[in-house]
Amino acid sequence: MTQRRFHRKAPSDLLRVGAITGPGGHTFNIWGEKMNAPGEAMRTTGMLMTHAWCLNPDFRQQFTEKYPEVTLVDDPREMIDQIDGIYVDDINAISLYPLLARPFLQAGVPTFVNRPFATSMVKGREMVDMAQRHGTALLSASTWESSEGAADLRAKAADLPDIRGYVAHNSMSDYYTHGLHGVWFIHAALCDEIARGRGPMQAAAYHAPNWRVPGGMIVYEHAGPTQPYYGALHMVAGDGQAYLRIFGDQKGDAEGKIPGRPGYFMYNTWNAAQLAIQEMFETGVSPQTGDQLLEKLAMFLLPFYSVLEAGGAMVGREVLEGWELPPPSPVLMEDGQPTDSAFNFPYGEAQLAETAKMLGE
Repeated sequence: MTQRRFHRKAPSDLLRVGAITGPGGHTFNIWGEKMNAPGEAMRTTGMLMTHAWCLNPDFRQQFTEKYPEVTLVDDPREMIDQIDGIYVDDINAISLYPLLARPFLQAGVPTFVNRPFATSMVKGREMVDMAQRHGTALLSASTWESSEGAADLRAKAADLPDIRGYVAHNSMSDYYTHGLHGVWFIHAALCDEIARGRGPMQAAAYHAPNWRVPGGMIVYEHAGPTQPYYGALHMVAGDGQAYLRIFGDQKGDAEGKIPGRPGYFMYNTWNAAQLAIQEMFETGVSPQTGDQLLEKLAMFLLPFYSVLEAGGAMVGREVLEGWELPPPSPVLMEDGQPTDSAFNFPYGEAQLAETAKMLGE
């Protein structure tokens, strides 16, 4: 049974939002500016960030200077009774996401966990199981998933008598931080068909000289009703954002994209995702099921296993059991790559262990 914490009494009422945030996340430069619109800027959501917690002490000061109206707490659990929804958005602390999300899920606070959700299937299941036990809404999502293009493809896929395969591309900086958008765009288009048995992922390979920079291709094998079908995701550089063509039978295909130079990009993509999160915070109902969150996570992790552990070979999803992807850190860097800000402020093992201890691990 889902829980609803927020009850609007007047049209002007805003949801109170908390954030667990750090360098490399989206709260500081994008989401925060939309929720706490500076000066005379236009408000585009019904959310107001009221509380936040930062693991990084240097970032804490920077955050306070930009958002002086936000209460900075010393322990994330102090926010529970003060907010209607929580953003878990510190990619450098992704290995701690289950611990960071746990008190909010237990308390019935709708929880948005920023991508890529978890470093292992075990940790992803921990959050999903916790949410289900306490009837709490949980979501992890890419901006692409709430786009017009994804919704249109999802409807078109349902009209195809058969699915024979697909080809997709996604503009990215590196696979860890932005390649995921293409992966989850594919899932957004196929999620209904996966639930019907037309496409659960069963194997993947990531062919790339270097996952840290654009260039390379993921091959997915999906289980079909009678035989597998295959999809290719090309990781490219440039201003093209995302594209997907699903091949049907002789009766037709389905095609859609997120354009590279759209008008009102912020509203059609970024803001669309924020409104979906806001609706979850208001209603206490997630737009995605636990099974969908875990399928998306597996589709992200399995290519990483292929490129890190198997030399780009095709691997079955069973290899993910017992395997964990390292958080953004020097151990994953090579020749200064990736350059994304998520890799510029890594936490040390001692710092992560201290935080885990504080959270009761």
